[in-house]
Amino acid sequence: MNRVVLDASAVLAMILNEPGGERVESLLDDVEAGSDVSVSISSVNWCEILTRLERESLAAVLSGVELVPFGKAEAEAAVAFVRVSRALSLGDRACLALASNLQAAAWTTERLWTRCQVDVPVELIRP
Repeated sequence: MNRVVLDASAVLAMILNEPGGERVESLLDDVEAGSDVSVSISSVNWCEILTRLERESLAAVLSGVELVPFGKAEAEAAVAFVRVSRALSLGDRACLALASNLQAAAWTTERLWTRCQVDVPVELIRP
């Protein structure tokens, strides 16, 4: 089974019709069609999405995406990424930690991730 963890930036690209968003939409269509893919998102990244949507009076539903709570184990995994780069935000680190724990690829628009030694497969959704 293929595993993907979505960063808030990837989901927002889809919701806001930004470049690369169509890749996330296609991924979610595959999930709904019963494809052999598992998609997750950290509750920290979900909070980032909801905050942006609240500010812009938008709404979103991620059908078929597992919302993973951010607890002690996730926090401890996320803090390890501070050693990789202090430029990684809490949301960045939460997504990377979840992807690492699930042995999944992390989908994002954040180019910084490709310049860091994060030891997680990173998929930039924009060219």
